[in-house]
Amino acid sequence: MSTFRLTDALEIIILAAAIYGILRFIRSTRGFGVLRGLFTFTAAVVIIIALLDRYAPGGIDAIRYILDAIIPFFALIIVILFQEELRHGISRFGHSGLLRFGGNTAESPTELAKVATSVKRLANQRVGALIAFQRDVSLKPFSEGAVALDLPITSIMMETIFFPGGPLHDGGVVVKGKRITAASCVFPLTANPEIARRLGTRHRAALGLSERTDSVVLVVSEETGEIALAADGELHKPVAQDMLEKTLSELLKTESKFVEDPDAHAAEAKA
Repeated sequence: MSTFRLTDALEIIILAAAIYGILRFIRSTRGFGVLRGLFTFTAAVVIIIALLDRYAPGGIDAIRYILDAIIPFFALIIVILFQEELRHGISRFGHSGLLRFGGNTAESPTELAKVATSVKRLANQRVGALIAFQRDVSLKPFSEGAVALDLPITSIMMETIFFPGGPLHDGGVVVKGKRITAASCVFPLTANPEIARRLGTRHRAALGLSERTDSVVLVVSEETGEIALAADGELHKPVAQDMLEKTLSELLKTESKFVEDPDAHAAEAKA
């Protein structure tokens, strides 16, 4: 009679944690829909083959031969189907706190307060806004073709950029440290089929960027004035105005911190 050992319990815990981590990661990406469809298809095929193997006269030798040839390549098929999700997951893991040595850790609560002040005014006036806070993963690829800037964060500057009718109003803004580095950016839209259709383009763009990078993206709805935050492929909404600065700070601290650009002091001195 076999006995339950401590190593057995450890294996169960490790497997459960791994499965939970994988499911939690892919649930907010389009891979979740693919995985669900693949699981349904596989279950149906297994049931059909089992029934045919039991009741079909003469057996199913041809089907067995085909399956024996395909199954060894099943892992490769999974990698091809989920290549984008795997790339994003590896990128996030590489930038997580467990594997990050050194790096930027200086916090800038003053700049967060300035952003929160301007965002509250925009929300009260129902002016749409989309602001991405860069952390460890560079947002430069998503700023190509945008308007390059090197401006200090001020409430007036933020409100001016998103002023209705202005040339930069419809795009997104990239914030790096204490500086606004780009405006009129076009961020990738989320491909998650589970996202509600009622979400506007700004919200889908915020989710899309948070799925591909470790950035935190702030959204102000033009229709309702509601404030939302996207991080790690999840949308946090609505965010109360009096809790905006605190919530934003907490999300930025999750994997990395709101970094202070080391070149900012030199730029401010020149200005």
